[in-house]
Amino acid sequence: MKKLTTLLTATLVAVSLSAQTPQTDEAFLQKDFLNSFHHRLPSPQALLPNLPTSSPSTLKASPYKNLPEDRVWFPGEWEQVKAVVVTPFYRYLVPGHERESTWSALPLVSGYAQYQQYSYTAGWQNRGIGPYGAAVDTASSFGKVFFYIMDGIQLGGAEAWVHVENPADSAVILRTLARMNLRHDNLKFFSCKGNSFWYRDCGPICFYHGDQDSLAMLDFKYSVGRALDDSIPSYIHWQMGIPNYRVPLFWEGGNCLVDGAGMLVTSDAVYTNNSRNYGQYTWDGEDINTLSYERWNPLSAPQTKQILSQLIGQRATYILPKYHYDGGTGHIDLYADMYDENGFVFSQIPDTYSSWDDYTIGRKNIDSLCSYKSLFNRDYYTMATLPFPSKDNGSNFSSQYEYGRGYTRTYSNHTFVNNVILQPCFSKVGSDGMPTAAWDRANIEKISLAYPGYTIYCIDVREFDGTGGAIHCVTKQIPADNPIRILHKNIHGTMTAGIGNSNLPVSAIITNRSGIAHAEVLYRINDSDEWQSLDLTPNGNRWYGHFPFSEINTTIDSVDYYISATSNNGKTITKPMTANQGGYYHFAFCTDALIDSSWFDFDTTPIPMENITFSFGSNWATEENEEPRPLAAIEENSLEENIGQFYPNPASDEANLNINLGSGSNFDVTIIDQSGRTIHRSKLQTAGQIVYTINASRLATGIYNIVFSNGDTRIVRRLIVK
Repeated sequence: MKKLTTLLTATLVAVSLSAQTPQTDEAFLQKDFLNSFHHRLPSPQALLPNLPTSSPSTLKASPYKNLPEDRVWFPGEWEQVKAVVVTPFYRYLVPGHERESTWSALPLVSGYAQYQQYSYTAGWQNRGIGPYGAAVDTASSFGKVFFYIMDGIQLGGAEAWVHVENPADSAVILRTLARMNLRHDNLKFFSCKGNSFWYRDCGPICFYHGDQDSLAMLDFKYSVGRALDDSIPSYIHWQMGIPNYRVPLFWEGGNCLVDGAGMLVTSDAVYTNNSRNYGQYTWDGEDINTLSYERWNPLSAPQTKQILSQLIGQRATYILPKYHYDGGTGHIDLYADMYDENGFVFSQIPDTYSSWDDYTIGRKNIDSLCSYKSLFNRDYYTMATLPFPSKDNGSNFSSQYEYGRGYTRTYSNHTFVNNVILQPCFSKVGSDGMPTAAWDRANIEKISLAYPGYTIYCIDVREFDGTGGAIHCVTKQIPADNPIRILHKNIHGTMTAGIGNSNLPVSAIITNRSGIAHAEVLYRINDSDEWQSLDLTPNGNRWYGHFPFSEINTTIDSVDYYISATSNNGKTITKPMTANQGGYYHFAFCTDALIDSSWFDFDTTPIPMENITFSFGSNWATEENEEPRPLAAIEENSLEENIGQFYPNPASDEANLNINLGSGSNFDVTIIDQSGRTIHRSKLQTAGQIVYTINASRLATGIYNIVFSNGDTRIVRRLIVK
């Protein structure tokens, strides 16, 4: 029997060091490595010297296809989600130094990493490029943060979509969650290689479109130097089945804030990110010496804003000055979010730090945001102001430099998961779920008042100090299927008791793909246990009614209310979503002159659908095509018995496959890795019975598809390399 071996070539850089560093505290090394290489800025790997640039960026990997032409809307983060994307923290290991904390690897492309060794005199030093290993961190304080995040996601009734470097890592994650007595029954795993853990920034920005509210994703280009993370939306597309549209614009999800009705806020960091003339790493998938930069045609500020406004902020796009001392990201999610479509919640730098640059920038940005008009043609307002964190002992930061370099702490960097908020805190969390430091606990209690009805899931994130982010930065929501959308011009504040015999109107825009069967307002007076119901009447997509204040004594103190809607396909949701947990809208009466009169009007005219949705204009994106296809999407198109299965499988050395070609045949042989990238292509021209052998030791650990094609015949065999 003949034996045919396919050789997969790869250039590995051998590393030898003569000097040895003394033992250094492992926790210190991990913290220093995080702050040096895993901060939220573009990776230092982007500064690798002497790399050539490849052909200009044209995104020809996928054919241009039009974005959906039907109505589109980007939901707010407070709306219902079905899943949240997250990764565990991985330790990337240098072969031969796996147990040495003074060595670590920084993945560049699939299978190859830059080696770093710590010297007590010179810090982290570059020691070449070569293969690497990946191990889930289940023990360190930093690593455990991600398991608490997975637990909190499930508490919010969503699936945790967990990235794993290797399929076998899913078992490690499940065991660790069980050992930590955390939830582990609502997870899905997707497998691919990664660079870091900032999944807010590299993850997709989801939107709904069409009469069925179909879910799709926009995939922006991510930080230079993190090519593997840049591919995360493609893996979600391939393995979770959500259509993906790739956009030729550098932009991170942490710099995206939408109101769910066509308004976008971001910072001018997006201008800087698109002004350089080089892009992401590229290579041929075989020879690491082909590593190069994608050439990038810089975009002007007007071009950048035009793309964002035509894609996301069609009603309004606001680009504000970035902070100077926020860890370097310039991202909006470090100081602002939205409770709903009516206004913002801010982390406002206190007067104690009035000499800081960011104090002035922040105040001006807040003033600007509150001067913009909402969907309902009234000013956005400050719905709440969050407290500002302190140092561990409760003391103030000595300077803006100290804060920006070593802390960048903020309570705003949290994540909504339906009726739960995954909330950063800055001291150990006690058995009651609250921080143990008195100053930290007092701040979380204030935050609870700012988000009524939400379950606040506290996570101690001090290990993130100095990286420029926290919980919001490492999570990315995937919106729910079959959404019921409620947009409501909420009544709040204080009004005169003189309204007397007038009935106060209440209305909302409510939509669902099946239509709305019933909508009502539930309200109560003066914190009564008795809730009363007010049916709403449809008028187009607007549902409206009137509080019967002609029957109510308007010397009462207050009214709590919320909206409930049920779709024709049987789904019910409330606005606010936390109504059943105590999250209500609230307004009050007084006997003085009218206060906050701008919040009360009698307009019940339906708002046209085009005012709350839009259609994409110019074609700024490409849709993921069918090649390269993911593992799950490649199916065997033929069951030809003349090509067997690989053995052993999994393999670590050689993997063999029996083929009987009889009188002879010609096949094109393609090896595709788990990212869908072709890493080897050859021709098989032979006759009779042979053993086809792959040198698995030259492949990175993972799953591969080996495709044999001959005209219309296509046969796929799967190989696992361990």
